[in-house]
Amino acid sequence: MTLGRFIDELARAHGERQALISKSDVTSFADLKTASDMIAKGLAAISVGKGTRVGLLMPNRCDWLACAVAAYKLGALLVPLNTLLRAPELEYALRFADVAVLIAVGQFLRHDYLEILRDLCPEVDSAAKPLMSPRLPALRHLIVAEERIPRAARSFASLVDGGKGLSDAWLAAAMEAVSPDDPATVFFTSGSTASPKGVVHTHAGMLAAAQNVADRLGLDDNDRTWGYLPFFFTGGLVAVALATLSRGGAVLLQEVFEPGATIDLLSQHGGTTFFAWPHQAEALVSHPDFATKPLQLRKGPGAQAAWAAKVFAAPHQAVGTWGMTETGPMAASTRFDDPLEDRTGAHGRPMPGLEFRIVEPESGHVLDAGQEGELCVRGSSLMAHYYKMSPSECFDANGFFHTGDLASIDSKGLLHFVGRIKDVIKTAGVNVAAADVEAVLLQHPAVTVAHVVGVAHATRGENVAAFVVCNDAACSDEDLMDFCRQRLAAYKVPRHVFVCAESELPALGSGKVDKRALRQRAAKSLAAREEASAPSPKHGPAKPS
Repeated sequence: MTLGRFIDELARAHGERQALISKSDVTSFADLKTASDMIAKGLAAISVGKGTRVGLLMPNRCDWLACAVAAYKLGALLVPLNTLLRAPELEYALRFADVAVLIAVGQFLRHDYLEILRDLCPEVDSAAKPLMSPRLPALRHLIVAEERIPRAARSFASLVDGGKGLSDAWLAAAMEAVSPDDPATVFFTSGSTASPKGVVHTHAGMLAAAQNVADRLGLDDNDRTWGYLPFFFTGGLVAVALATLSRGGAVLLQEVFEPGATIDLLSQHGGTTFFAWPHQAEALVSHPDFATKPLQLRKGPGAQAAWAAKVFAAPHQAVGTWGMTETGPMAASTRFDDPLEDRTGAHGRPMPGLEFRIVEPESGHVLDAGQEGELCVRGSSLMAHYYKMSPSECFDANGFFHTGDLASIDSKGLLHFVGRIKDVIKTAGVNVAAADVEAVLLQHPAVTVAHVVGVAHATRGENVAAFVVCNDAACSDEDLMDFCRQRLAAYKVPRHVFVCAESELPALGSGKVDKRALRQRAAKSLAAREEASAPSPKHGPAKPS
């Protein structure tokens, strides 16, 4: 099964049932097939075919999925682009992924993509088609989902019109040439340590991942999934959209998060399944309408998170999960019908088709159950490779992907995620997991957010430093260090605490906190403190004795 045929099968099975629901639009399964067929024919008319790199730059909306499915039907390689990218980041993504066709909205939030494209590629305002730009050498076609477009671009309507001469039989033949093992999507990683990598997933891998998520969450055709996770992430496209659609459920779409509007959408359409980042969950339960509007949320990931008991109605079926872009996204999960203590206390078992191994990070020696080490993964929903890298550069000799995550597997086969290996701070020869210190800080009643990093020290190697967000202005850094001293071994206690506002925390494009930037900020702040506390140099000639 390929992704294009998958959507067509769902249309045959579910027809006019609602598939995608937004505040202003409703798309049925049949509508999604029809729209994707029309767009696919339009793309084929401008020479999109197997292997063509098709970029997609728009917020979560019905057209996003229709365009994606259209590309899949032709065997094109979809390149979803982060809507928060700045000009240099967008240029990097377009060049690195060799995007030949870009489908984009003109503007979103405070981002004017057309102006960015004009700066990168002035040729968009010429009459010449296809595009020829020295700065974006692969780009040939720009399709803009707006009425006012550059001269060298095509409107959405004209794209569809251009494909009307192609028959359904022609499209069916094109779809037959696409294989489940063909590359389908290049997802960009967050780029926390270097330039973002392109993670290549196949049709078969994405479908396997979606089916696994649907099974572990217990999704069915009565479910309505709200997931603010953008479709340009595997979490949004695979775990939210494809998993829900695979069971005949509907996806609730929202382009911009606003807790009151989210509550209205969930209440009006009977939302059952919830995907979100922690700050969104907290904003939701803090909104006055949350307690008064009838909500039915009971399924989703995040069972082990502190906010889960507030969001999900009891008795809930939420699960614990672990995953990353490279694993499709979810590689481990408990199941909705597992005992509550497993779902809230662990990150789950390997998904069907995946195998885990815990190894000693330096030697690669395989560790026993209960021992902490690097988590390695291999199997069906794992990425095919990184873009422009061979599989041998991505996996070890046994086909395992080394995740860089520190974890253990208990005697029941349940995964326990500890943190990123790079988040293990080596202080005075002893390893400290940042996640352990963060967990203790979050027990303090005044702390709402905690991020722990290592900061270089001349003799100890590193010291533990913490950035915290508090809901009580009277809470000081010394209060928090005293709190930790009562609960942690001395070497784990933060030697530096920086109290800040949540808006001051640097973020990656994925929405995660940029710990590399926090380490740099900690080092800079400490250097400034040392400079301020250093004695002033004496001036003038010394007095004779």
